[in-house]
Amino acid sequence: MERQRTIQKKIEFSGKGVHTGGECRVKLLPAEVDTGILFVKKPENVKIEAHYSRVLSTTRGTTLGYREVKIHTVEHILSALWGMGIDNIVIEVKGDEFPAFDGSSAPYVDYLIEAGIVEQDARRKYVEIKRPVLYRGEDGVNIFLYPSDTLEISFGISYENHPVISSQYATFNITPETYKKEIAPARTYILEEEIEKVRKMGLAKGGSLSNAVVIKKDGVLAEGGLRFFDEPVRHKILDFIGDMALLGKRFKGKIVAERSGHRHHVEFVKLVDEQFGGEKLSIHDILKIMPHRFPFLLVDRIEYLGENRVVGIKNVTYNEPFFQGHFPTDPVMPGVLIIEAMAQVGGFMLLHKVKDKENKLLYFSAIDKARFKKPVRPGDVIEFELTLLRFGGRVAKMKGVARVEGKIVAEAELVATLVESNGRNT
Repeated sequence: MERQRTIQKKIEFSGKGVHTGGECRVKLLPAEVDTGILFVKKPENVKIEAHYSRVLSTTRGTTLGYREVKIHTVEHILSALWGMGIDNIVIEVKGDEFPAFDGSSAPYVDYLIEAGIVEQDARRKYVEIKRPVLYRGEDGVNIFLYPSDTLEISFGISYENHPVISSQYATFNITPETYKKEIAPARTYILEEEIEKVRKMGLAKGGSLSNAVVIKKDGVLAEGGLRFFDEPVRHKILDFIGDMALLGKRFKGKIVAERSGHRHHVEFVKLVDEQFGGEKLSIHDILKIMPHRFPFLLVDRIEYLGENRVVGIKNVTYNEPFFQGHFPTDPVMPGVLIIEAMAQVGGFMLLHKVKDKENKLLYFSAIDKARFKKPVRPGDVIEFELTLLRFGGRVAKMKGVARVEGKIVAEAELVATLVESNGRNT
């Protein structure tokens, strides 16, 4: 059984960011099981999960944040954590961007080893990849994922007509040992002709030959020369692993990526989560959270429960009490009850997210843009898909779609308010 891991002791370090050029102090702290990777931005004391839902930008790096609070260039430390097998850690950050160090993740690996990596008394959680997945982006970007018992990453880069880096390709079976030796030392790189463009974007203020490899048309500029003949593509794998960590759970599979960057990596992670990452919950799980009971509980099971998306199922039978009067000779499920069932699926997702849920209720305060496309009749199975648009602590807005056999039967935007319960029945 693979166990979750954290670090043994606290460790602190500091350095300058490659894009902002600002100083950043970092403190790594051991964490309890199932904490995941959690950033705490100081002095604001804002907690930011290492999750794709917190991505604010993927321009020349991955930026996480919450509202106005941002942490730039998180991919190298995330890559080191994921590559070295760390599941749970709290990272306190005082500054706007993680230190660039030498442009690789090797210094982060060294700090993790110095802090000590220890197993915890809990099973490591994996997302099961059950079938092949293809993410296809523009400009020839493709990411393939196939089921496997190990994590293998193949990556290809191509720069048409470039005399030095026209194309590179590498494949590695990712283990902590392989990551430390073959991936972590690979430094970030930039084409010489891109430097001025990047600086005009207000980036690379802290960039230099001490933390980046510059690829010219007649050679390479790098302190000490290249560490690997294919260092650029190895760094692409390093970045990919860091962005993979934003799934929040580990997975095994054979990955083949072509020409992809941070934005594509994040979209790929979302696709994996949508396909395989969510929980499946039975009626017994639903009854533990939802206050509704017969005849007004209109959800039979949850097919997918993710961070900001939920899919629920309602089996419509002739024995539904509302068919006695709507309409006996031509039974049709009332549209208002379709919306109610949609709201219950969304409400389950929201209640599942909050603490002290047994003392909370959700009141729906607005229904917008409701549309009914087709009637729902006995024998139909309704699939409700709710996507969270925003959740400010008490008020949430969701977009809901109801489908029967893949065709939309209803859709609406729902607004709900979280309130204290006055002792509801359970």
